[in-house]
Amino acid sequence: MSITDDNSMNLNMLDEKGVYEAFNVDGNEAEALTDSYFELYQLLGAEAMLKLYKHYHGDKIDCPMKLYRAEYIADLAKHANDRRQRAGIARAAGYSLKFIESVLQKRKKEE
Repeated sequence: MSITDDNSMNLNMLDEKGVYEAFNVDGNEAEALTDSYFELYQLLGAEAMLKLYKHYHGDKIDCPMKLYRAEYIADLAKHANDRRQRAGIARAAGYSLKFIESVLQKRKKEE
């Protein structure tokens, strides 16, 4: 279905996916979408891009450098048998071993 097929279509009654279809965007994303949403479309696909649009449009999204909380990584590293293993866990999460050990030391002092 597209806008030109049915002039009586009420666009206000459509959700984001309905508008996407009505505007005949499928296959024309590079022309139709703004640069930011086109990049999201390329990374995530149409469905995920539309979900992000629905929930966050108008908001600024901040994507921190770290995916995992330091406390979570510290809990994982605490159970490692040796320092190299702890260092590997810390590095894989984007932290230094020194920082993760400082989180563990701080926790020890608080307990």
